[in-house]
Amino acid sequence: MIQISEILKKVPIFRMLGKESIDFIVERLKFKTFDQKAVICNIGDPGDAMYIIITGRVDICIYTQDGTEQVVATLGPGDYFGEMALLTGETRSATVRASEPSEMFLLYKEDFDVILERFPSISLSMGKIVSQRLRETLKKATQLPGRGDLKDTGLKGMIKDRAVVELISFCESNSLTGTLTLTKEGQVGVFEYTKGEVTSIKLGDKKDDEALDTMLGWSEGEFEIKSKPLTLEKKEKKTEEIKKILIVNNSLVVRKLIERAFRGLGYQVATAENISKSNVLITQSTPDIIITDVKLADGQGLDLCRSVREKNPISFIFLADDSVKTEFEQELNSLGKAVLTKTHEVSEIVKLVENMI
Repeated sequence: MIQISEILKKVPIFRMLGKESIDFIVERLKFKTFDQKAVICNIGDPGDAMYIIITGRVDICIYTQDGTEQVVATLGPGDYFGEMALLTGETRSATVRASEPSEMFLLYKEDFDVILERFPSISLSMGKIVSQRLRETLKKATQLPGRGDLKDTGLKGMIKDRAVVELISFCESNSLTGTLTLTKEGQVGVFEYTKGEVTSIKLGDKKDDEALDTMLGWSEGEFEIKSKPLTLEKKEKKTEEIKKILIVNNSLVVRKLIERAFRGLGYQVATAENISKSNVLITQSTPDIIITDVKLADGQGLDLCRSVREKNPISFIFLADDSVKTEFEQELNSLGKAVLTKTHEVSEIVKLVENMI
């Protein structure tokens, strides 16, 4: 049987994480099956998920200029693909087709973003991975092994070996965050990129279109591409903007699990095991959202909601279980600003909270 946690540890961006972190990611994986010959993704599709193969096999396909399909790799159980798209935001660079009935785990980008918020250390390795990929791709694209100075500080070469327009296209398609510098007879032109988008072009006193038109005509000179390490652009919440969450649940494990996730996302979190203790906490500091179980040791979650609503229209999230009846859902709908979870997955609770904030 495939150990998903062991596979995740082989993925470069997750390699430095411990067991607790890996378990957090495993909880967010979604299961999906594919029939034989089913297309899993096409060239040019949005890179919105990575895939881990449980059973079956897939072919990685590219197409020649005359439209002929070429299988460049075959992957099987324990293999994974699509992880770079989560990092760079690039579209799919190949078509992937199931060569036999296959089962897979998927990690969608929205869940990956939650993971980045929870474990920002992942971002520390992202710059190195993308930079290495950039170097390898450029070396292959230029087909000039041994020519040009390939160093950790950047990528260098001669313009005569690669047209300026191709260099620009390369930086865009590889979602470069950094600079493309062109030098010719003492003139230095600089393209600034952020995630593959040109933010500025300068050549001496010339800017933008004028600078671009001049450099597009260059057939001699040198180029250098430098990529900046990627950083997680985490928005700092001002003190007055930090949202407060109260978790009310009979289970210490459930309380700790949810608390850990939201503290990692920058929320102020308090917990209580029953209605009585939650009322004390609410008096001390009014929460923005209360996450509670349907049934508590000293009453019902609805009782807590009704008593709180007499003084403050606080939003509620109720953790569902199989015993929840239609009557409860109907009463919940009548209260307003209250929702019922479909599962106990922390990722779902996080999404509900973010939608309420």
